[in-house]
Amino acid sequence: MFRKLWNQYKASFKKEYLVHILVFVGLIGIFCAVLSSCQEDQPQAAELPEITSQEAYRTALQNELSEILCQIDGVGRAEVLVTLSGSETCHYAQDAQNRYLTAGSRREALVESVSLPAVTGVVVACDGGGTASVQEIVYQTVSVACGLGYSQIYVTKLDNIY
Repeated sequence: MFRKLWNQYKASFKKEYLVHILVFVGLIGIFCAVLSSCQEDQPQAAELPEITSQEAYRTALQNELSEILCQIDGVGRAEVLVTLSGSETCHYAQDAQNRYLTAGSRREALVESVSLPAVTGVVVACDGGGTASVQEIVYQTVSVACGLGYSQIYVTKLDNIY
């Protein structure tokens, strides 16, 4: 009886041999896909929203520049607008084989350094922006503080509509 079932199975196996091979290869493919998703080479992006940290950085720069400019003789009140290029960039620690180093139970990549976005331009509107001597001082101050050329800075008189 067992021999009869075995012979039937062998006969059906020969007919469906290709189907069995395809199913087996498919299962191996699924296993490889799952395994590769668990061992990603690229680190995951930071969980903080990019826009929020970029906006906070831009706002802090604007406030610092405004405070410094307001302390300069002849400038008076100052409103500052800063434009940034791109967003902050994380640089991850790597070993000698260029594999990312991870830590913790969630296997998060170790951040080696963070590059802040570059300042591409500054607009300053101030009470003393109508005079050439004050404009020159503001240009020099912003140029040194932000590492910008004069062509990336604009200084104008603040309108007293408030």
